Amino acid sequence: MKLYNRTYQIQSLFDGRNLFQYLFAGQNTVLVDTGIAETPANVIFPYMDRLGMPPDKITLAVTTHSDLDHQAGNDAIKVASPRTLLSCGEADRELVESPRRLYDQRYNFLREEHDVGFDPDPGPEAGRFRQMDVTFTSGEKILLDDDWSLEVLHVPGHSRGHLALYDPRNKTAFVGDAVHGRGCPKATGGMAIPVTYYYVDAYLSTLRYLESLEINTLYSGHWPIMTGEELHDFISDSRQTVDIFDRTIVSSLGKHAPGLTMKELIDEVSNAMGDWPKETWSLAMFPVKGHMDRLEQLNKVRIIRGTRPVKWELI
Repeated sequence: MKLYNRTYQIQSLFDGRNLFQYLFAGQNTVLVDTGIAETPANVIFPYMDRLGMPPDKITLAVTTHSDLDHQAGNDAIKVASPRTLLSCGEADRELVESPRRLYDQRYNFLREEHDVGFDPDPGPEAGRFRQMDVTFTSGEKILLDDDWSLEVLHVPGHSRGHLALYDPRNKTAFVGDAVHGRGCPKATGGMAIPVTYYYVDAYLSTLRYLESLEINTLYSGHWPIMTGEELHDFISDSRQTVDIFDRTIVSSLGKHAPGLTMKELIDEVSNAMGDWPKETWSLAMFPVKGHMDRLEQLNKVRIIRGTRPVKWELI
């Protein structure tokens, strides 16, 4: 779908959710996110073909963050277009390059102590190891034409090195999964999965940062296009969700003196949110762990490691 002059949204589905990539077609052509392993061959390249653009027209592919549905197509992009530069945030580099590390260090790092996580091994949709050519931190500019460039933003919270791209000429932001609202929606409507931010203070800082920018339209990895009050409400809902997590966790621990496990806390916050499909509740392990880390740092809770899975209790 054409968004505005020489800027396109490429759409497919992944687990019932919209999965978006973005294409900027200037003198330099920039692709934002590469989807799952099959997305380039099945979706991106056919879309480009309809625009009269071969794969080797892509100058730079930017992976916004370390998640298989945003990075797994990198290998296919590089195979089809060896001259394309692959890039991501510096802090996400190891996980973006390696599906094995992504699963071990991001998806299953809670398995041993908390008995929650993903399948142990990456599936074919996770793609292959592919080294990055370029990494970004923040403040870089990506030149599309002599009078058109994108600004690289560091918007952590969902991941350490999460990137967004800001188009100051058109006052648009392409934020991947940097903002979550109350959860990620199904393509057909209704909620698909919980919020999955992890670094709570960084996430709140990202929300404030995006509010400070002049953004007329926000484009993301899975959510509908947002403008005006929709955009304001989306960021407000994101902040309110953080507050709900904090209140629910502290209240629930106060009612259970022996402490609560990760799975029990996931159930508490999922019930408090009320509209996440139960079969997806386990994905709330990311924000629950982030909030527990934060509460430990504030000396409000402590972890009890005498049992498996471990528990937390109020101090």
